[in-house]
Amino acid sequence: MATTIRLGVLGAGIMGRRVAAAAVGTGRFEVVAVADADRVRAESLAGEYGASAHGGVADLCAVPDLDAVYVGLPHALHLEACAAAAAAGVHVLVDKPLCTTAAEADRIGALAAASDRVWMVGFSYRYRAEWQRAQQIIAGGELGLPYFVLDTAIEAYVSTPGWYWDAAAGGGTIQLQSHHSFDRIAWLIDSDATGVSCRIVRPPGSAEVSAQISATYRSGLVAGISLSFGRTYDAVPRTLFVLQAERGMLEIDEDRTLRVTTADGVLTESHADDDWLGHELGAFAGAVDGDGFPFPGIAAGRAALQCALAAERAATSDSWMVPDA
Repeated sequence: MATTIRLGVLGAGIMGRRVAAAAVGTGRFEVVAVADADRVRAESLAGEYGASAHGGVADLCAVPDLDAVYVGLPHALHLEACAAAAAAGVHVLVDKPLCTTAAEADRIGALAAASDRVWMVGFSYRYRAEWQRAQQIIAGGELGLPYFVLDTAIEAYVSTPGWYWDAAAGGGTIQLQSHHSFDRIAWLIDSDATGVSCRIVRPPGSAEVSAQISATYRSGLVAGISLSFGRTYDAVPRTLFVLQAERGMLEIDEDRTLRVTTADGVLTESHADDDWLGHELGAFAGAVDGDGFPFPGIAAGRAALQCALAAERAATSDSWMVPDA
């Protein structure tokens, strides 16, 4: 019988709350500690699970018999959290992006390599049913060789954490949104990016709110990634992913509908009721159990980060950039 995993939640914000609920919902986790710089917020979330509340990363990682942590902090704090988790000898689920610089990624990679614990990056699209079906269809070869991708995400919320728009804290649309795009494209087509260009919109005193990214891949595919965020109004998110290949086209929309069009007709599937976060936490638990199933690790997080950093460099240099430069 699988044992209960004693989980600490680093960050009591939107995702911290969702991850805590999803983790408990799997039946595999007990939330035993919550940390947040806002002590009131930490106490509020901890109180829902009978957990201890803490004001900092080090205090949480010192909790006795802690098995794992979820890192859902501002991006610039991920390295500190990962270092504390490594010192505590616990399993780590770190939300994307892995961190904000290549040097930080190298340090986290070294910590993970020296550890015998699971280090997983929260690339949640890999656990959404419609994206898993897309990956199966593409890998099965029925569409032929993919050669074009359009990946669009447009969001608008009045209420967002202030650090979202602070570049020094790891904010801005590129760091907030592009990691998912870079990871899911590479995962779907089983090929890495070879070049990135980018144009951005950056209001005065803010990190960028919009980014238009072009990317080339080793397989020959070209991709257009369109990302934008509104800050003064609320709106329903609009997302669309389209992949064209030699023998067909695959689409995924914001309603989580998968549509595949070939010469034989149109296949349409709805996955709106899929519990993707539960699947992600279940996969993390499985990895802790040693089930042997693949999961996105530090290398995947670093690859997406290198692409995002290349996009940032391209936005300021008016030229194409190589992701691993």
